[in-house]
Amino acid sequence: MKLLIVMQHINFFRNLDTVVREFDARGHETVMLHGTRLDDPGTKARVAAKKQKMVFMGRGIGVAEEGLASLTTGYRPEPEEAHQQRLRTGRLVMNRGIYLRKGHPSPERTAEKGGLSPRMIQYTKSPLVRAVLRRPLALRAWRRIEAANRPSASVTSVLRDIQPDVVLVSPTVWPKKPIEADYIHAARKLGIPTVGYLNSWDNLTSKGTVHVLPDVFVVWNEALASEAEELHSIPRSIIRVTGAPHLDHFFESEPSLSRAQLCHQLGCPDDRPYIVYLCSSRTLIQDETHVVTRLADALARQHPERAPMIVIRPHPVNPGPWENYDHPGTTVFPKHGDQADTPESWQEYFNQLSGASCFVGLNTTAFLEAAVTDRPCLTIVSDEFFDQQGRTGHFRHLLAADFLEVSADVAQVATRVGRVVDGVDEKAAWRRRFVQEFLRPRGVETSAKSVVADTIEALVPEARASVAPQDVQPDEPVVLAAREGS
Repeated sequence: MKLLIVMQHINFFRNLDTVVREFDARGHETVMLHGTRLDDPGTKARVAAKKQKMVFMGRGIGVAEEGLASLTTGYRPEPEEAHQQRLRTGRLVMNRGIYLRKGHPSPERTAEKGGLSPRMIQYTKSPLVRAVLRRPLALRAWRRIEAANRPSASVTSVLRDIQPDVVLVSPTVWPKKPIEADYIHAARKLGIPTVGYLNSWDNLTSKGTVHVLPDVFVVWNEALASEAEELHSIPRSIIRVTGAPHLDHFFESEPSLSRAQLCHQLGCPDDRPYIVYLCSSRTLIQDETHVVTRLADALARQHPERAPMIVIRPHPVNPGPWENYDHPGTTVFPKHGDQADTPESWQEYFNQLSGASCFVGLNTTAFLEAAVTDRPCLTIVSDEFFDQQGRTGHFRHLLAADFLEVSADVAQVATRVGRVVDGVDEKAAWRRRFVQEFLRPRGVETSAKSVVADTIEALVPEARASVAPQDVQPDEPVVLAAREGS
């Protein structure tokens, strides 16, 4: 069986790493196309420059390709036709309009430019246009327009050359260049089963919408399934709940260093506990040094004899604020930031988190990874950070799960840290329930990668032949007959 994965960017490989390795273990072949053109001199220079600040740039996919004979990677061509460019403009408008939908947690995102021209931005500000865009009917009508257009000849040619059995597009929701729809549309016209895939838990509330429905849409959990259905009009019958495959690394890891070795690596003493401050994306908050400084000072005041060290883990794409940071009671690791995207970097990340007494942060995906290590997670919810928390759709999942220990200010966080170090873990039951429901809803002992692989395998012609007609709804995409010779 041959799986084609189409990604927006080379670094998105980390979200599919475990799935690719599972496919290899099952004897399947994977072709992975990404949108980072490494054969272009200009792009090579930009990638080299980015590697100075992002050491992980392209690392994960390179390591996997070296170790997996079943994996082939390359550039993902973009549609060349003029009508595809016009469709792209329409997609950007629909991406903007999705935030107007009733119940969307981030309506202020309609103010974002999103790649639109000034003229189109003004157009979408019209009260009449906004009234139309907020209705579910607008998205259904747009999907019919997409379906009525002929598929991209250049994308169709790529698919014919590769001849995959299944096409998986990741992410299926993306605001900048929503060409994922072109690959899904072309694949469906060729009778190739398609899989929609989310890179992260925030995609459905912050990255636009789904323009062409795939045959199967993969989400982590029931909460995201509800978002897909209610905000994006994705039929529940094509949604598959699998868990978060990339976190299989954490579920399957054990500490690989002694306490002394770990503390030496992190740059902190091994005779007292440490906590990890998990930094947020720069799109949420560009500089958190003032928060950490205040926290370190509060810990020193409240616990002068036993204040734990703060180990700061910079956000992978925002290490800048920490390059010259130096304050008593703190250390930074990794110094230049890192993104877990190889078995080795995932292990290093797991070691760092599993040795901590607890975690502190504002709004970060790292809270999900931290929860897997089963340590208390602390945050500050206040007016100071309302834009970073209250205006984001995904943070509400953390609050709804009620596993975060919430404080109103840094002083309260320092008090809670002292209680945690003394062994108090008041949110343990809620945290474990969150892990089970949000990250591994098919069972804590069931790997998400295996569920995703099963879902993909079920789409091959032999499996599809047994699907009962009543399982297909009128408004859903219908997988066409198997290609000749497949």
